[in-house]
Amino acid sequence: MNTIRVVKLFDNPVLLAPEKGEELCSRIKAAIKRFGSAKVDFSGYKFLSTSFLNRAFGQLCIDMDIDADEFQKKVEISNLSEDDMDDLELAIDNAQFRRKLINQGVKDLGEYFATRLPA
Repeated sequence: MNTIRVVKLFDNPVLLAPEKGEELCSRIKAAIKRFGSAKVDFSGYKFLSTSFLNRAFGQLCIDMDIDADEFQKKVEISNLSEDDMDDLELAIDNAQFRRKLINQGVKDLGEYFATRLPA
């Protein structure tokens, strides 16, 4: 399994920028395509943001059309705090909801949420 060491990748223990999440998403997708799975190691990180998690992992689920169960099979996460793991799971759940709307033909998610509250 290919291991992506996040702090080493960005040479920074602070993971706030969505652009960093996009870069991590690209690396994970490449590892999955090449090896069938990826291990993401957060050793040494200090802080991360939900926007980073959404772009890294939520977008991964949307782009690869995978649900939470498939995510668990393809991506192994290590050295992430319990609270941040909860935020990661929420990012994946939100991505599943967005993917469902996209598959139903909703083109403008911003407009959709401006006129409806999710159940």
